[in-house]
Order: sequence, then C-alpha cells, then structure tokens
Amino acid sequence: MSYLINDNLIWIMTPKCASYSIENAILSSNLKLKRYNEFYEKNKHIHVSLDSSLKHFGNKESVCITRDWFEKWISSINHIWDLIEYESPFEPICKWEDLNNEIIYNILDKNFVNNLHLATKDDTLKCFFNFLKPNQEKLVESTKSPIELIATSLISEKYWKSARNCTYEFDLKDLDKFVNFIENRFGEKLVINKINKSTKRPNKIVINDELKSFVWNNFEKRFEKRNQLI
Repeated sequence: MSYLINDNLIWIMTPKCASYSIENAILSSNLKLKRYNEFYEKNKHIHVSLDSSLKHFGNKESVCITRDWFEKWISSINHIWDLIEYESPFEPICKWEDLNNEIIYNILDKNFVNNLHLATKDDTLKCFFNFLKPNQEKLVESTKSPIELIATSLISEKYWKSARNCTYEFDLKDLDKFVNFIENRFGEKLVINKINKSTKRPNKIVINDELKSFVWNNFEKRFEKRNQLI
C-alpha cells in the first residue's frame, strides 16, 4: 500500500524497509491519510509502485525508506521462511537451518526470476511453490491470506520506485531522520516501534562474491528494465 499524507506527500512502502513499522506508526498518528485503495482491508499490507501511486494521487512529492540491496535480499529470504514455517500450513522445501547456497540457486532459477518479473498473481504463486515441498497446491485454496505475494519481497526496491528516486529518501539505518522530516513538515512526531522483525536464525548460507553476484544479476540489475526477460 502507499499513502497520501496530508494531501501533499506520497509515502511509498518498500518491502523489508521497515514498511510494517512505519505503516503502524502513521496509522496511529494524527496525520491525514488516504490509502492507495480504500477497498483493501486495513490489515492488508500491500505494496504499490511509485508510478502507480503518482497516477492515482497525482503529481506530488514522494518519500521512501531505502536499504542496502544485499541486506534487503537476505532479510527477504529470512522473512519468507519465517512466514512459511511459523505462519502458514505449508512445509518449506527445507528447514531454514538447512538452507544453503546450492538450494538457493536451485530454487531461484531462471523460471522463478522470470515469473517474479511478470508480477501477476498467478506468476508469483508459481514462485511461491518453489519454496515448498511438492504437492501442496491444494492448501492455497484454504489459505485466506495472500500468501503468494511473499515472493515479491525479493524484488529490487528499484521496481517499487519505478526505476527512479523518490523526492525524499532516508536510509533504514537513519529512521530518526525520517521521523524528524515528518515532524518538521507536518508537526507530528511518529513513534516507530520495530515489528515484524526477521528471526535471524542460523543457517548454512555462505555470504561470498558468488552469491552477491547472483543476487545482483537476478534481483537488482535484472529489474532495471522490467520488460526485459532473461
């Protein structure tokens, strides 16, 4: 979801960039808010691109939180496993503690990246099944939450920012500067509490140049031009 704050500033929520925490803070504030789509239930945490938000709200200034691309990606993988293991009826292809580089390369193959790139519900659902042991498709019908969307957290923030910068950007490590910005602009001090934090359990992933190159080529450089398939 994106929000129009006090009729003149669009907040773009980027996955794994404190979006849950900030959304909770602004909803608990006295800021005047307009949701991108009022028909979504208030508990549905949906991400919307900058281009879509500008088209919906008009040509207004925008603000977002950014994060180191590789830290964001690792956090996304951790988040996906947490959701599957702790908050769903599904069984992951392996336990988080057993996840290693080889399994990552096998799961996130060319078809996975191309499907993720297409970003439709059916295509992201295909991506989701890559994380699971076989023959769990029927469980989706009994799952009320949009579980298939969790794979989209792996998409580069460039995608959510429509391959350009927001008017104002603040690094995840400097949330206090974002809080000060909102207070100076609107006279409202946000209280941001950390929620939905990844468990950071141990695993067998080896952080090396090969993995970083893989992530960069498939989930960063890959999304600079959305219409370009591998």
